[in-house]
Amino acid sequence: MKDLLIVEDDPEMQEFYRDMLKGEQFSVTYVSDGEEGLKEMKGKKYDLVILDILMENITGDRLFSLLRKDKHYKEVPVIMASSLDKQAYQCFQALGKVSFLEKPFTKEMLIAEINKYL
Repeated sequence: MKDLLIVEDDPEMQEFYRDMLKGEQFSVTYVSDGEEGLKEMKGKKYDLVILDILMENITGDRLFSLLRKDKHYKEVPVIMASSLDKQAYQCFQALGKVSFLEKPFTKEMLIAEINKYL
């Protein structure tokens, strides 16, 4: 079973992810901000990380940059999810194994992105 980490500060979006991933063959851990995400990743290696971009403390794009500098997470696939236009984040593609989902998205779109990497 593949381990996913979802870093999302909006409780409604966390519930949305829970509903979409219910019954799928993933073990999913949820944290509410980038700081919690960093702490969680120090104790465990995840197979894929989903990041909200707009968060307080450590934003998703900042957390993504930190992940790419970490030897354990340098190659881990990341899906960045935001209501912002994904064009603003195209520069991250050069850092590899990253995709973007514009909110709102469907279950099919999310599962397709996850399955692209796992």
